[in-house]
Amino acid sequence: MNRESMGRISHQVATLARSLVVFAFAAWFPLLVAWILLLISPASPAQPNETIRRMLVIGLGLAAALALACCIWTYRHSETAKERLARRIATLFRSGPLALILCIALIQCDIVAILFLRGIAPAITDPFILLLLCWTAVFVALMLTIHWPALQFSLERSRDMLTLLGVTITVLLFVALLFVISNRLIGASGLYERLRGALDYRPLQFIDDGNAPSAREFWAEQSATLVRWLPYSYWTVAPFDGAYINVDEAGIRNTPSYTDDPAAPRIYFFGGSTMWGEGARDAYTIPAQVAQLLADRGYPAHVANYAQSGYVSWQDLLLFQAQLALDNAPDLAVFYHGFNDVYSTYLQGSPGLTLRENQRVNDVEIGRLLRSGQPVFLPFDTDTGDYDWRLVTRGSTAANDIVDRWLANRRLIRAVAAEHGVDVLFVWQPALFAKGVRTAGEQQLLDDVERVQPGFIDLYRDVHSAVGDQLLSQSADDAIILTDLFSEVQGGVFTDRVHINEIGNRRIAAALLDSIADALDAR
Repeated sequence: MNRESMGRISHQVATLARSLVVFAFAAWFPLLVAWILLLISPASPAQPNETIRRMLVIGLGLAAALALACCIWTYRHSETAKERLARRIATLFRSGPLALILCIALIQCDIVAILFLRGIAPAITDPFILLLLCWTAVFVALMLTIHWPALQFSLERSRDMLTLLGVTITVLLFVALLFVISNRLIGASGLYERLRGALDYRPLQFIDDGNAPSAREFWAEQSATLVRWLPYSYWTVAPFDGAYINVDEAGIRNTPSYTDDPAAPRIYFFGGSTMWGEGARDAYTIPAQVAQLLADRGYPAHVANYAQSGYVSWQDLLLFQAQLALDNAPDLAVFYHGFNDVYSTYLQGSPGLTLRENQRVNDVEIGRLLRSGQPVFLPFDTDTGDYDWRLVTRGSTAANDIVDRWLANRRLIRAVAAEHGVDVLFVWQPALFAKGVRTAGEQQLLDDVERVQPGFIDLYRDVHSAVGDQLLSQSADDAIILTDLFSEVQGGVFTDRVHINEIGNRRIAAALLDSIADALDAR
């Protein structure tokens, strides 16, 4: 090693020794912040998830205490001891290419963590993403300190500001390229969806047919399902071939058939994700259970599940009309509504809008930017406050406004159904707040809704009451209110604030059976 190299290392050691205390505390502080964020994060209603959170709190707390001890040790020890430690660190990372590769690797880890853990258990993952970002910054600063003489020499040789600007732009473009490539690879691999499903701890209860999966196995499969564009009603579930969930090319979920008779009546079901069957296997969705119970009673029918995740009654109206226009008219159409119409209004302030309408606005704005040549690396939220949507909606979050809009959609459905000779039934779905005997998990779900979205439960209750009053005044014989269907049920039914398990689907199907059989008899 020549004299110049020896001098550079000595300078590195001296600079690093003076900075060790700063680096130690800079590494400890984000560890402390991450621990505090985990400590104050709300408890999860899912016991396995809560156990993981508690273990992480304990582990991170011990790590923070150990890191603080290292900070104190670094601060109290002699300059000679600091120099010895600094010399070891400088020798370990004296290779410039190695330092650069490690920095790039850490930046890539940050990008993967941000993309891979986005939206997955944020109370747990967000503190760790913050910690990783801070530690990356500390490590990069450490490498800059070690290699500062070489960097300073390079900077002195290229004092041209255009050169420095070019280097900066190159670095930023390189990081952006890493981000784009990582995003594409993660999206194409399907790992994000599988991880999200594996971390979904919502409890499930399956009908025991000898082939029931574990809850984790089911959620891992369902999380891999995707949506794709559908004109007019926005989206449908993409084709999917799984062990428990199967969706055809048109976006219709598989429903087992119990008849080969082409003359058997056709029944189509419309609704949101609860009717689609979130948390249930193909054979145990509400439409599938209705098909089986009808066959058992001697009313075999061709049953199709046209429900789509997140649909409100306006989207059901559009999809139903599309089927009629395509000469695909059933004998009976069943519409299952309630939660999504109320929730959409609660979120957006106007009845009749699709769930998260701002996402469609975002898609349009992002497309406009991309077509104009502007890069977009992350989705963003467009402020929809200035949009005038009077052509499609009016009213407020008042219960009567929500009910009036649903009744208007109901009248339109009845009108087009009558024109095509289709009988209709309307079902107001069961609600968690009306379940009188709740399990501990269900009560926790209800408490969480009230904590995160105050006023929503009261609004849902008011809408339920208003729907009942309106239908009673109209003597509606085509409407079934199932809000309190589970009021006396002892066991768990709800997997979250709206979705139910296969046992609940079976009970709903049984509650609908007489009305459906009567409608078929009356034809």
